[in-house]
Amino acid sequence: MRFKQNSFNFRLLMGAAAVGFLAGNAPALAQEQDADESESRQATVVVTGFRDSLQKSLAVKKNETNIVDIIAAEDIADFPDLNLAESLQRIPGVSIDRVGGEGRQITVRGLGADFTRIRINGMEALATSGASDSSGGSNRGRGFDFNTFASDLFNELRVTKTTSASIEEGSLGATVDLRTARPFDYDAGLTAAASAQLGFNDLSEETSPRYAGLLSWQNESGTFGALVSMAYSDRTILEEGFSTVRWQDGNFASVGGAACPAGPECSLIDTNSGVYYPRIPRYGRLTHEQERLGLTGSVQFRPTDATTVSLDVLHSDFEGTREESYLETFMRSQENRFQVIDYSINPDNNTIEYGLFNVSPLPNGTHPIRSENRFDELQTTLTQYTVDVDHEFTDRLRGNLLAGRVVSEFDNPVQTTILLDAVGPVTGFTYDFRGNGNTPFIDYGSLDVTDPSQFAFTEFRDRPQYVDNTFQTVAGSLAYDLNDSLTVSGGASLKQFEFRTTEYRRESTFGSLVCPLPGVSCPAGATGLPVTADILKYVSGFGSGLGAPGGIDTRWITADVHAAAALIDAYGIPGVLQAGNDRRVEEEDLGGFLQLDFNTQLGRIPVRGNVGVRYVETTTTSTGQVSGTSVTVERSYEDTLPSANVTFEMRDDFFIRLAAAKVMARPSLGNLTPGGALDSFNGPSFRYNSGNPALDPFRATTYDASFEWYFREESLIALSLFYKDVDSFFTRASTVEVPYSQSGLPTSLPPASSPLRNLLDAGQDPLVEIRAVENGGSASVKGFELTYQQPFSFLPAPFDGFGFQGNYTYVDSDEIRGFSPNAYNATIYYEKDRLSARISAAYRDAYQTVAPTAAGRDEQGYSSTTNIDFSSSYKLNDNFDITFEAINLTDEFEQQVFDAGDLVNVYHHTGTEYLIGFRYRY
Repeated sequence: MRFKQNSFNFRLLMGAAAVGFLAGNAPALAQEQDADESESRQATVVVTGFRDSLQKSLAVKKNETNIVDIIAAEDIADFPDLNLAESLQRIPGVSIDRVGGEGRQITVRGLGADFTRIRINGMEALATSGASDSSGGSNRGRGFDFNTFASDLFNELRVTKTTSASIEEGSLGATVDLRTARPFDYDAGLTAAASAQLGFNDLSEETSPRYAGLLSWQNESGTFGALVSMAYSDRTILEEGFSTVRWQDGNFASVGGAACPAGPECSLIDTNSGVYYPRIPRYGRLTHEQERLGLTGSVQFRPTDATTVSLDVLHSDFEGTREESYLETFMRSQENRFQVIDYSINPDNNTIEYGLFNVSPLPNGTHPIRSENRFDELQTTLTQYTVDVDHEFTDRLRGNLLAGRVVSEFDNPVQTTILLDAVGPVTGFTYDFRGNGNTPFIDYGSLDVTDPSQFAFTEFRDRPQYVDNTFQTVAGSLAYDLNDSLTVSGGASLKQFEFRTTEYRRESTFGSLVCPLPGVSCPAGATGLPVTADILKYVSGFGSGLGAPGGIDTRWITADVHAAAALIDAYGIPGVLQAGNDRRVEEEDLGGFLQLDFNTQLGRIPVRGNVGVRYVETTTTSTGQVSGTSVTVERSYEDTLPSANVTFEMRDDFFIRLAAAKVMARPSLGNLTPGGALDSFNGPSFRYNSGNPALDPFRATTYDASFEWYFREESLIALSLFYKDVDSFFTRASTVEVPYSQSGLPTSLPPASSPLRNLLDAGQDPLVEIRAVENGGSASVKGFELTYQQPFSFLPAPFDGFGFQGNYTYVDSDEIRGFSPNAYNATIYYEKDRLSARISAAYRDAYQTVAPTAAGRDEQGYSSTTNIDFSSSYKLNDNFDITFEAINLTDEFEQQVFDAGDLVNVYHHTGTEYLIGFRYRY
């Protein structure tokens, strides 16, 4: 796999040439206009819409001391994108991970979501959601899930890429601030806005409504104001594609009619050959139903001219269901059921790219070919309360007090899987990647996948899980102006964070039950239950826009999860608490800072900046399950974090910013548990992954430089350089392989249907690898960002309404995973009279998520992506706009890949979404 692509030199050359051309020609273009535009340049130009948003963002960036990028709302309750993560990806250095066609988490300058701290209205927060297993499953880490919020609730996103002593610790990458609207943001009197949109997805062919509104009032004296806002959406997402759940090698029953291992061709494709085949080749459809409701409330008052009090409330409720229907062949761990009749090896990637098989049933009569249907109920509820007080004690002394509480609760009370297994032998099963490496031809031979009589209801699984996060914060600070040039400030903060996750499992494999079941009629001794009409559904019309070869099955049987579960009283089966996901972390952070801000002259050069130090004590209490016993470990550590930021105003339009700091990010929540998780399915040596509550945090020294040329009004060319020297990066400890009987783990720990449990029940003592996480060696991240932004007002009418915003980021690291070496974002916009329109492209390189083994195989990651979106509006009058948007115009596929040959793991798409609507403002 080539995640660090050789395309860097080309893209860097092109990016540098483009910026150089623009930089070289911008003054000339300006000079050409001097004669006839000198008067107009002195006049105030009023801009609105997207261009106004860019202008606000540039003004903030220019006046900051730190390296900062922001995105501001275009209008009242009108954020530039439908999803917060998709807005953030337009900021240099930011890339996003998508789930079900929406942005979920962000990576900033090569560092993933766990290394980026998110604050809402000044207070640290953590929003969690769930996803399919291939997209990361339930979020049990520190990463923030942006898809839980509607973007309409916010009026500013701010990404601070360098730190100051006054900024709370906890990030190696950046601090992202999300800010909701407040009444003092608007003029006195009544302010109102409302919008409505109707979306249509060309894959699901479903419509999805979106509504948003804001109502704000402020008295004429500006001493009191109140605001409420609301955002609601109801969306259906259809996700279709092919997946393999990784690739592997194994030993087949026979090859070319000769039994293995003695057959002459067996060694060519057995475990020792290094030739891989897909573990579970399958076509699948995922149906996401999402309902998102967000509410904000804010009250502000000024009891005196020196005091401002802000009370803010945010509530978000994200409810959804997800149904995953797969038609699959479970080759993993069942290779001895497959007789290889014919095959073809691709020498370029060492895979069996084509195979023709006869498949024998298992001893209980069922078959590795199955229809799997999983149903999840998902809900994320986040509620935050904050009070923020600003007070000026004197003309020189002022203070701030912030207190708040935020609770995020993720519930996945139903995660139910029903399996329908084929019965009897199957001849002529075929998969063939020769025509297409992403969507192979699959034929099930003698098996009719639409005939329920050829399947049996064989297995039920339910895995409800829950994740709760709570933050409580009290922080206070004082700032004193020593003179016109120097300000000294200091403060203290106390943060209390609590994380708790639990998971239960209940399951039943009917091959181990005596039939008939109570209330169920089936032949005595039968394996599984007949697939009767009352539990039967069909997947139909599969494959639109997928690019799959002709002849694949577009219709197959599947189970009605609710009916199948009710048939056997599945939820009456007692749930078993899972030790690996029964864990808790309580964290208390007590910190303080001292900082000096300065604004002076160095010769004729204005210089401003800050220098300071932050000190923080962290105490963690981690609880987990070890062999059925709850174990709690407490530890503390301290950090002293100096920082400095300096901005040199070399000219009115050219700034140089320099920054250096020591930073820290606390260990991943999953790694802090004293317990562990057992992999009972992937033998022959099974794995027990253990946490380590004694982990030190990630610590790093960061260096930044930014060169910014504001060569015209609303225009910028900038180059930013960054280097992060990470002192303590986590690595896997050396593994210890022992017989299961010597591991100390109970025999009841493996699930009843797992291969490990079957071996134990058969009296065998299989090997288990015990792994733990420990602090490892150093790592580094380095790179640069190029930014160019300009309205093309120098062009003749009507082309003077065009403009451009774009950036390119290069990141390099030999140790850290999850980043794209090359990424760029580009937006071409048009703002003229009543019409506003823009088209945006976001590209990120392929990136690695799992490192290769010692043998150089089994690497995992994502392929490169380019997402293109379009947005437009037309102003009917001062109050009404008509809007039209198109999301994912090219129907970009999500492609997860495996091993050096970029073998497909997941190849799914979600279609293009079109939205038409209106906006009203008063």
